[in-house]
This record gives sequence, C-alpha cells and structure tokens, in this order.
Amino acid sequence: MAKEVITKENPVMDALRKLKDEEAELMGKLKPVQEAIGALEKIIDKTVKKVKPAKENAGENGVNEEVAVEAGEEA
Repeated sequence: MAKEVITKENPVMDALRKLKDEEAELMGKLKPVQEAIGALEKIIDKTVKKVKPAKENAGENGVNEEVAVEAGEEA
C-alpha cells in the first residue's frame, strides 16, 4: 500500500518540481526588468524635480513655461 501512495504522489511532485524550476527561471528574468524599471523611475523623478522649479520661475518668461510643460508631457 505504501508503494501505491508514492506512485500516486510522484506525478504531483514532478509537476511541483517543474513549476518551481519555471518560477526560478522567471524570477531570474524578472529581476533585470525590475532593476531597469527602477532606474527609469529614478530618471523620471529627477526630470520632474528639474521641471518643477522651471515652472515656478516661468512667471516672468512665457517661453520657459511652455518648455517646462512640454518636458513634463514627454516624461
């Protein structure tokens, strides 16, 4: 009877092992993507911080305001 239980569990264990292997592979592929996303978000944050002061100073010059708005739309 013990052999029957082991035989029935093997396909499940095999499937679980395969899924864990796939998960590890996907996590390995996901990590660089997450790092790239983080780097791009930092770039956007820096761009937004640079654009905000330009908007505050643009009250005197309408051209600066347009440039700041366009830069914000591109980000």
